Amino acid sequence: MSGIAANPFTPGRGVAPPFLAGREPQLAEADALLDGLAEGKMPAQDLLLYGPRGNGKTTLLLEIERRARRRGLRVDDLPVDALTDRTELVRHLQYRAGALKGEVTGVQVAGFGGTKAPPAPPPATSDLLAAWAGAGSGPLVILLDEAHALKPEAARGFFDAVQRAKSGHAPFLVLAAGTPDAPRRLRQAATYNERGFAQVPVGRLARPETKAALTEPARAAGRPIAEDAAALLAEQSQDYPYFVQLLGSAAWKAADRAGAPDIPLSLARRGAAEAVAPIERFYEGRYEEAESRRIEPVLKPLALLFAEHGGEVPASALKSLLRPLAERDSVPFDDLGLRQELTDLGVVWSVRPGTWELGIPSFADYLFRRG
Repeated sequence: MSGIAANPFTPGRGVAPPFLAGREPQLAEADALLDGLAEGKMPAQDLLLYGPRGNGKTTLLLEIERRARRRGLRVDDLPVDALTDRTELVRHLQYRAGALKGEVTGVQVAGFGGTKAPPAPPPATSDLLAAWAGAGSGPLVILLDEAHALKPEAARGFFDAVQRAKSGHAPFLVLAAGTPDAPRRLRQAATYNERGFAQVPVGRLARPETKAALTEPARAAGRPIAEDAAALLAEQSQDYPYFVQLLGSAAWKAADRAGAPDIPLSLARRGAAEAVAPIERFYEGRYEEAESRRIEPVLKPLALLFAEHGGEVPASALKSLLRPLAERDSVPFDDLGLRQELTDLGVVWSVRPGTWELGIPSFADYLFRRG
């Protein structure tokens, strides 16, 4: 229709929505680090964004990358596979430092092993990192997504290099993101990471922010959402950012088919009904992953516990629940390992010290329906 732009909602991964609602605290933390870096100062801390899947951590990385480039900073990524294998780490750093002039070959670096010894001793990992940071005309921002997937024994070389290179002259910043298990993985890789990273949680939106995430993009695209329609979609989303985008997109498509200039309550209801199937598939995928980890027997008791506590559970109550569940023959973890598996999957997370909540609140409803 004339004057109406394309669907502004972006359910999925790696695509930033046109309006980023409710992330001012996280962006303020990043802006402070970027401002110092742009002035040539070595940040005292790097930054870790962590939270359950679907809360927009990658979206935040994209926005921070845009802000970094706007300040004239260089931005490059380090794929997480470089932190799962020591030889791969050296290869990635050599490539970015220009040590191999773009050629990736088998090398042997002290303490890392490899396939072929070079004619001369290669530089240390910290030297490679320093060379990467100093290879351009401005300070460097290193993006590390999926940080929860790193292997501590392989990643230790990188973080040791970061620790040593921080004392050099070329300033750089490591910006990482991962599931709620990422802080533990970083700490396992190097205990000083607990102090070396500002750890910033990324959880669900507040309800006014959810409504803004629905109404602002629609208004800017020329098809406003009615107030009662936005309230319905926000309630259905339970303020979970991925569902916000999914429901907004479904309502927009319903309006497209109806040829409507706006999105009233009736079309929001139609969109919400059409979003049920993909949301159910999303739940099923999470449940199947829990099955593959052999932790699905704990999901229903976990949902009941959170329902009894109104959505937030004290750490002591969670521990009391998991201890006997971990003693079942069907569960191959002790209570600590079980909590770590649940955290890595994003089923639960510590929203603040001593308090836990479900990563996706409506996942509990799915578990009750499943029986």
